[in-house]
Amino acid sequence: MDSEKVFILGHRGVKGPLENTLPAFRRALRYADGIEFDVRLTRDGKLITHHDPGFYANGSFHPVGELSLGELRRLHPRGRLIPTVDRVLSEFRKAIFNADVKEVRAVEPLLRAVESSGLLDRTVFSSENPRIVEALLQECPDCMVGFSITGYGAVFRIPKFRGLYSVHVPVDAVSYVGYHTLLTLLRALRKRGLRVYLWNYRMNELEWLPRLWHVANALISDDPARVKKSFYG
Repeated sequence: MDSEKVFILGHRGVKGPLENTLPAFRRALRYADGIEFDVRLTRDGKLITHHDPGFYANGSFHPVGELSLGELRRLHPRGRLIPTVDRVLSEFRKAIFNADVKEVRAVEPLLRAVESSGLLDRTVFSSENPRIVEALLQECPDCMVGFSITGYGAVFRIPKFRGLYSVHVPVDAVSYVGYHTLLTLLRALRKRGLRVYLWNYRMNELEWLPRLWHVANALISDDPARVKKSFYG
């Protein structure tokens, strides 16, 4: 994980209709070094890979945390394709993982699952929620914990975290601070000993990742195949 190589991670596997599903993870790993996935907890305590707090089906909104795994499988339009975190860890053991934790109550069971799989040294745990980041750092001081920036004000929270491993910066920041200011920020983070993970929200990653990869440790790509073929050759 501390290699000089810039890793490519599939953003939710491959971002889009099948994101956070087994097919997306398998497709991503044909081209990427690892996968980024979101973690939530079902009502019956099962860790699953799902970004949003719920989903719409049959005209109703279904919060993930109020469903059992069986109900999720039955109600979700892609229910059969959404894996448990245990399935992800066991099927893709050779991959590098970035688990984006979406709720505090998922912290402890997720740490247990990764530790029991023997994959702590291959997993970065991250969140945009400062409470979750603090919980991760407290529960596992030796784990690789990252903080995801989702707004300009979040930058000022970085020095408050003790033992932070990485900062996950959106490429979109270039649109509101400018290219050169973003470069300065990323270089400053690296000088502090923090790893820089770049991810994309709404920008054209094929335009910006080639211009920023040299100051990053990892690229969390929406489409690893396209990125790899376009500028890695």
